[in-house]
Amino acid sequence: MNKIIKNNYLFLILFIIILLKNSIYKIFKLQDNVYTTTKCNILEDDYNRLLEFSEIDLIYESDYINTFIIYKDIYDYMNEITIRGGKDKGLTNNPVIYDNTLVGIIDKVNTNTSIIKLLTNNTSKISVKINEEIGLLEYKNGSLIVSNIDNLGNINIGDNIYTSGLGNIKENIYVGEVKNIVLDNKDIEKKIIVNYKLNVKDIDYVTIIKESIK
Repeated sequence: MNKIIKNNYLFLILFIIILLKNSIYKIFKLQDNVYTTTKCNILEDDYNRLLEFSEIDLIYESDYINTFIIYKDIYDYMNEITIRGGKDKGLTNNPVIYDNTLVGIIDKVNTNTSIIKLLTNNTSKISVKINEEIGLLEYKNGSLIVSNIDNLGNINIGDNIYTSGLGNIKENIYVGEVKNIVLDNKDIEKKIIVNYKLNVKDIDYVTIIKESIK
């Protein structure tokens, strides 16, 4: 009798183990399907977002490379970012854009990664033009500012700002718009406050321009 009861217990335990095994398998299978679906959705989203760059060659007569941002310093994101691609892609001090707007300039090139100095880096200095006026773009006190503009220069709020071509950056890369105009204490020089629409925290991809600009 005791032997029969013992065998019944063993059978019951075995039955429970089989049920648990099937349930655990279904749970992991479901999780695996969810993970696979999520991963596919992420890859599809990445592909679709990369397609955003397909119109670049309609604006810039140049070779370009689309690449991923692989590192942003969340505590100091205004200074620099790291991208995939370096000497293996033939990169040097190339200008980098997103949505046809200047992000910054490649500052350091490694074997297969590069570091971009952003426009919002405190040491960044870029020659720009507004209409026929040439000025110096810098990041000061939380804003992009164009200085060295004569008071008589023909500049209005809403005018577009582009790279001037002076220095080592190609001409006619879009930077932003004139947000405000401030005169210095002697009414000799205009300070241009730039409406810069990019937020690097929200950017996952960039485009590296390799040749001349129209």
